[in-house]
Amino acid sequence: MDDALASLVAALLALALLWLGWWLLVASEGVYLGRRVVIRLYDLFAGRYEATKRFQPLYEQALLAQPLLESIAPHRSPMVLDVATGTARLPVALLEHRDFQGRIIAVDLSRAMLHVASDKLQGQEERCLLMRCPAEQLPFDDGSFDVVACLEALEFMTRPARVLEELMRVLRPGGLLFISNRSNTRLMPGKTWTHAQLTQLLRGCGAVAMRFEPWQVDYERVLVRKAGVASPVGARPAAELLRCPRCDRSSLVSQDGGTMRCRRCGSLVQRDRAGVVDLADWRAGR
Repeated sequence: MDDALASLVAALLALALLWLGWWLLVASEGVYLGRRVVIRLYDLFAGRYEATKRFQPLYEQALLAQPLLESIAPHRSPMVLDVATGTARLPVALLEHRDFQGRIIAVDLSRAMLHVASDKLQGQEERCLLMRCPAEQLPFDDGSFDVVACLEALEFMTRPARVLEELMRVLRPGGLLFISNRSNTRLMPGKTWTHAQLTQLLRGCGAVAMRFEPWQVDYERVLVRKAGVASPVGARPAAELLRCPRCDRSSLVSQDGGTMRCRRCGSLVQRDRAGVVDLADWRAGR
């Protein structure tokens, strides 16, 4: 092999390695490398996330808050769970909407993203609790929420079908599941669903109606209704819904300073300096 051919092969190999690195770490956000890599990438990127996404308030109202509120009208004070909240995109859109009178619990596994979310939610601590925990094991009883959302995230989960089951479990009968489905599937083989696949999964989880709608670049939104009928949960303090990390019972009460105490075993659940409740290690160990 002459020098020119060797140089060409080396250049092509370098380009292939660069493309592979971009695909593994950027395009697929580390999902093929495992959960720890995904969380680490988001922790590293958290400070630049908002500037990169450039969320516009008017678009957020039209894309997020308005369709959700229209789907649950005339109910204005729902209890909402936002899974994989990131920097609280959905909570901010809802809390800034004039018709929203509910409360939100927003969860994620990236501590740094939650801290950015905390900065954005200054003054809204009573209406939105930020919590670090895995989506596969949510510390709430069945049927605890009127609305459950998970946006631009399922395809990056290590066990997305299990997450979908968990989202439906904590949603009350007759409640609304608001998720996104990735329509651009070229760069994520094995991590996305067709309409038929997602429909089958949702029906297996108890869905009786679902609506696929155009949404954003690479995504469509899916509005899902859970089978059955139950009275709205309504806006409640997070302590009434959260299970105790020691005895795993819904027996917490709010105390001064944002602390929650278990009436059953006396355990305390506290927020960190950013106002985040961290249950990630406990939930992962159960």
